[in-house]
Amino acid sequence: MSLRNLFGLMAIMTVAWLLILGESYFFIAVVRPLGPQIHVADLPSTLLKVILTAGLAVLWVGVMFEMERLYSRFARTPTSAS
Repeated sequence: MSLRNLFGLMAIMTVAWLLILGESYFFIAVVRPLGPQIHVADLPSTLLKVILTAGLAVLWVGVMFEMERLYSRFARTPTSAS
């Protein structure tokens, strides 16, 4: 494994941890306090919380797929065929 590959993996881990911290803060500080508790809330507040939580999950998966795509594009070893 070359040093370039190692730095790429470290970048992916750093982005993953930043996403974990940022999205945890967003969920605890923004999504959770919206309206009353989810089991006693009216439908719009409940739907908003569910949609925002699903949006965080989609953001997480999208960023991780994009990081993997970038890593595999830049970390591949050139061969005589390419």
